[in-house]
Amino acid sequence: MNTPHMPESLSGLLVLLAGHNGPCVLVAGGTDVLAKLSRGITHDPQINPSIIDISRVNEMRGIALRDDTLRIGALETMTAIAENALVIKYAACLATAAACLGSWQIRNRATIGGNIANASPAADTPPALAALDALALAVSPRGSREVPVSGAFAAANRSVLEKDEVIAELCIPLTPRRISAFGKIGSRREVSIARLNLAVAISAETLSPASARVFAGTLGKAVLRCPGAEAALQGPESLDSVRDAFCAALADAVENAIPGRSTLPYKRSAIQALGEDVLAMLDRAIRPPAEAPNG
Repeated sequence: MNTPHMPESLSGLLVLLAGHNGPCVLVAGGTDVLAKLSRGITHDPQINPSIIDISRVNEMRGIALRDDTLRIGALETMTAIAENALVIKYAACLATAAACLGSWQIRNRATIGGNIANASPAADTPPALAALDALALAVSPRGSREVPVSGAFAAANRSVLEKDEVIAELCIPLTPRRISAFGKIGSRREVSIARLNLAVAISAETLSPASARVFAGTLGKAVLRCPGAEAALQGPESLDSVRDAFCAALADAVENAIPGRSTLPYKRSAIQALGEDVLAMLDRAIRPPAEAPNG
C-alpha cells in the first residue's frame, strides 16, 4: 500500500485527482477501507492503489440551512448527523438511520459521503436520503454536478461516480410539513448489518401519493423505490386505514426485486412488519400524544 496523500483543501484534493493516472482509494472515516484491507483487497500487486486521505478537507464538513436546503458535508459522521438538531427536525428518517448504523465506534468514524460512495446494498442512509429527495454534490477537476441519491447506485457496491469524482456534500430540499421515518431489521442488536431497511417521507398536510417517497434497502441494491406503496397512501383519514394495502405493496416490491432467492419468503414477511412499524412512527409524528394532565 502506498503512503497516503493528505490534501488540506478541496482545491488541493482536485489537483491530486487531476494529476493521478492509476487507481486510487479515497479515505474519510476509513471504516469501509479497513474492512477491505483486512481481506487483502488493496494488496493486489496488479492494483496497488494510491490512498488519498480526505479527512482534513474542512470544506466538506458542516451541517447548516442554506436557502431552502439542509446542507450536510460529506465528512460529517453518523454520530454528528444522528445528534444534530437540524437533521432531527427536517430529516428525521436520516437521523434515525445514522443512529442505527453499526456500533458507536463505527458511527463516530463513518461518514455520510462514504456511506453513499461505497454503495453497499446493506447501507442504512441511502434509503433515508432517497426518501428525502436528497442530491449528492459530486465534484471533480472537470467541474461539479448534482446526483440524486435515488439514482446514485449503478449496481451492488458500485456507485455512478466517475473515478475522479468525490461527494462534497448532501443537499436535502426542505418541504413544508414533511414527516419521515426509518426502520431496520438487522441480524442482532449491536453492530447490526441491515437485512432490510425502509424509509418513508410524506407531507403531513396532504397524505397523497404525489408527496410520498418510499424506499427500501438490502434488496439487491442500496435503494429500491416502491411506487406501489406510495400509491397506497391515498389521502386517508389515518395512516392506519391504509396499512394493509401499504404492506401488501411492500411485499410485492420484494417479490419483484429478488425473485427466486432463498431469502424471499423471509423478506416478504419481514418487510410487512417493518412497514407497520414505520407507519406507526409516521402516525405518531402527525398526531403527537396529548399532554399528560396536570397533577
